[in-house]
Amino acid sequence: MTLRADEVTLIEARRLRDMARGNVRTNLATLRRDLAERPLTARLREAAITTAVDTAENAIDLALENRAVLGGTLASVIGWLFRKPLGRLGHSGWTWVAHHWSQWRD
Repeated sequence: MTLRADEVTLIEARRLRDMARGNVRTNLATLRRDLAERPLTARLREAAITTAVDTAENAIDLALENRAVLGGTLASVIGWLFRKPLGRLGHSGWTWVAHHWSQWRD
C-alpha cells in the first residue's frame, strides 16, 4: 500500500509536532528543576544587586575621570538648593553697592 502525498505530509507534521512537544516538556522540566534549586526571587535580587554595583562602579569611574564636571554639577546643585538665601544675599549686596555708589557720585 502506498501513501498519498498529503498523508506523507500529515505523518511528517505529526512527527515534528511530537518532537516539539518533547522539547517543550524537557525544557519545562529543566526550568522547574532550576527554579527549585534557586527561586526566581533570588535570581531577581542577585541581578538587581549586580546591576546596582556595576552602575555605582561606572559612576565612580566617570566622576574620577571628569572631576571638573563633577565639581560644576555639585556647585550647581548646592546653588539651586540655597537659591533663596543666595538671592537675598545678592539683593542686599546690590542694594549696598548701589547706595554707596550713589553717595560716592554725589
